Formats: sequence, structure tokens, C-alpha cells
Amino acid sequence: MTVEIGYFADNSKNIYFWEPLTADGSTPAVKIAGINFTIVHKIVGVNVSVIDEGSLNGTDWFPLESHSHAGSGIDAHVFSNSPVLYVRCTVSNVSNGETFHASIMSDQ
Repeated sequence: MTVEIGYFADNSKNIYFWEPLTADGSTPAVKIAGINFTIVHKIVGVNVSVIDEGSLNGTDWFPLESHSHAGSGIDAHVFSNSPVLYVRCTVSNVSNGETFHASIMSDQ
């Protein structure tokens, strides 16, 4: 089942935390209401590449933004006026002992 966010008046219910990725791959899709959202990346490791992706149907994905993380840290990626129905993150270059954590929040 696909998680849905962005339908609640209480913003604390409009936040979703994906399970950490410890190898190359994609997070599960999240269905999102609204066109304004923020994706937060937390990287434990070096040289991890991330593509934040959107979809209109949950099957066909296109890039919203690409990021290369040279070291551990946390950063936010804000998307304004981005009408997509589903979002996910796809990571590559995740080596042994490295981890990608991500969360998403909708303002709806």
C-alpha cells in the first residue's frame, strides 16, 4: 500500500520518514497532495548520489533534482509549484557502512 501525505490539517501528520537505504535503490513511492513539499536527505557516508523523482502515475518516474553528497550531513530540498502525485528518492554509490535517510513533508 502506498503511503499518502498532505491530506491532514495537522502538519505533523503530513511528514513521512522513509526506512533508511543501505544499498543502491529507491525508496517506496509516497502519494502526496499539494504542490509544495520538502524532502530532507541525511547522509552517513561519502559520495552518495541522490535523484529526487516525481511521477504522475506511480509507475513512470522523472527527475525533479539530482544531488551529489560528498560527505555526511543533512540538507533540505524545497519544491514549490511542483504538481506531481507521487515522489521517491533513488540513490547510488552507497558503499558498505553508508546509509541514506530521507523524509518528506507536504504543506497541505
